[in-house]
Amino acid sequence: MTSSVMSPPLVRPRSHDGAVVAESGHDRRTRLPLSASQADLLIVASLLLAYPDDDVCARRGDLAAAVAQLIEPSGTVPSSAKRALRRFLTWWEQADPTILRQDYVATFDTRRGSALYVTYRTHGDQRTRGQVLHNMAQIYRRAGFEPTSDELPDHLPTLCQFAGLADPALLAEALDLADPGISGIHDCLTAQHSPWADVVAAIIAVLWKGDRP
Repeated sequence: MTSSVMSPPLVRPRSHDGAVVAESGHDRRTRLPLSASQADLLIVASLLLAYPDDDVCARRGDLAAAVAQLIEPSGTVPSSAKRALRRFLTWWEQADPTILRQDYVATFDTRRGSALYVTYRTHGDQRTRGQVLHNMAQIYRRAGFEPTSDELPDHLPTLCQFAGLADPALLAEALDLADPGISGIHDCLTAQHSPWADVVAAIIAVLWKGDRP
């Protein structure tokens, strides 16, 4: 069963709604640098994609409140991300925990196409994936980022936590390795008519300009 993501603070402390400017030469499709609201939303999204154990289910109200605060009309979160998260929370916050867990396992643990490992879509079990995972781990290490779970570095919730905290230059490097795996996961979830597709859609909308990376 997929391990749950340990809980970072719901909203990171920030003194202003800004971030370090990304260096030139990065993929212009990205929204880097992220605003504080966008970065915080990615951290919350990592929890929405966590296995719904007792701790996560007990915190659903707090997480929904955090999302509501971050998607205020005056904020910097893209409108498509706001719509997607509202749809997801309507289902997720009210779902029976047992049903929620069964759906999570059926969606992410038994179907390779929608597994939350972003490099698997591109590399599968090939040896090249091992090098990509090593490169992602090195990026995290250079950033001083320590994942809060023992998942592989390409686990989407882990990547979201990193995106919410990372310097834009290092985040751009990680996104180069993650693309197009995130879109592939979204496509698979959409084909399954899964509510979880809305969370991934929101992540895409925050990280990339336009609808798709």
